[in-house]
Amino acid sequence: MPTAETNDLVAEITQLPVQPGAAMRLLWMLEDPRTSAADLGRLIESDPALSTQVIRLANTAFYGLSGKVASAWRAVTVLGLATVRALATTAAFDLFSEKGRSVPDDFWPHSVTTAAASSVVARRIGYQANDAFSCGLLHDLGAALMFRRAPRRYDSVLEMLQNDEDLSLVDAERVEFGISHAEVGAAALSVMKFPAELTTSIALHHTVPADVEPMLARIVLTADAIACALQPITEVNVTVVEALEAIGLPVSAEESILEEVRKDQENLAGFLTVRG
Repeated sequence: MPTAETNDLVAEITQLPVQPGAAMRLLWMLEDPRTSAADLGRLIESDPALSTQVIRLANTAFYGLSGKVASAWRAVTVLGLATVRALATTAAFDLFSEKGRSVPDDFWPHSVTTAAASSVVARRIGYQANDAFSCGLLHDLGAALMFRRAPRRYDSVLEMLQNDEDLSLVDAERVEFGISHAEVGAAALSVMKFPAELTTSIALHHTVPADVEPMLARIVLTADAIACALQPITEVNVTVVEALEAIGLPVSAEESILEEVRKDQENLAGFLTVRG
């Protein structure tokens, strides 16, 4: 059972700005089926930082249109609404800030690689790749929010991991904060009224594969394992082999999947250069 202190922490971390900016207004517009790509584009272009991110991602080699997307409305049609919504969410929580350490050091490289891996895995099992990409991009949102709320305390979490090889990231977070980044991320996306399958998938991405039921959750868990294999970091959950077995893909496909993700990772590199 969450403690009152933990509930207060989650409420504080996931609190949205009192004065909604373009990103929040964009999220509201995405809820309206009458909204057109042109409407979304006009709003995005009213915020230079958000516009830069959206157009930059659409122009990566990942989408095959390098240098050809010049407007936000065109970027919306290239990326799809699920990915635009994911970018708007990170902007609403001000995770694009370039002032100081706005997120943990490996946050964006790992998130983008997991997004790419989610897309690859989704295509292989016949799932909607755009939805999987956006879930992969947001899967560690909770870690960024916890870091923004208390960077020194989150650094203490990382120090615990360095000092104890048997300690998991989730356990270290619970020692320090009483809650994990997976739970915080799910809570934040619930506040943003994301679909239940996506919020559940975020909450479960550090769960044992055999205990995970939603297909999107299995995809993101597998993608997270792939991303950790390609970019070794402190949050390793399961091996790629375990994850592939849980999602029903042959273990023999591991090398070809890793190679496909490496290629997509390279094609998405342009999106990361903005963060130096």
